[in-house]
Amino acid sequence: MLPERVLAYPVALRRLSVGDATRVQRLAGEREVAEMTGLIPHPYPDGAAEEFIAMQGRDWATGKEYSYAIAASDEALVGVVSLRPAAIERENLGYWIGRPYWGRGYASAALRAMIALGFGLLDVEKLTASHLARNPASGRVMEKCGMRPLETGERDHRGAIEAFCVRGITRDDWEQGSAR
Repeated sequence: MLPERVLAYPVALRRLSVGDATRVQRLAGEREVAEMTGLIPHPYPDGAAEEFIAMQGRDWATGKEYSYAIAASDEALVGVVSLRPAAIERENLGYWIGRPYWGRGYASAALRAMIALGFGLLDVEKLTASHLARNPASGRVMEKCGMRPLETGERDHRGAIEAFCVRGITRDDWEQGSAR
């Protein structure tokens, strides 16, 4: 089981709560944010944030997926990061950051913490994440966290075929990098 709260300067990761729904809808619902993800709908429907948060609570309880609110120093949600121990339908890791908070290191800190949790507390040997090829900023976040390119390919994205990049890191690579 993963901890309820993790400090990962400059952010804190904490369990999502119903009180986060308004910020999730506002931040994730922006076209620029939703467009860069594979799962966030746009326009963001009313009630979808509450449903997402409830689903995350159920997934957490079963160990299927662990999602955290990425919170700035004032505890306000600025994004979400998720870890799926088994990469069955998609990669293990996913994240989004609200547009007003881009470029502040929040995604890198959150992803780095999730990788540490995955290897430190769960029985996984490799973690993967993907990004749209036209979103190199997300690729740089993954690279800063030690994730190497694994493959490129095309997938359906919102009804159109788009180029994707998959990156990954093994437990051995993480242990060697974190020992420095």
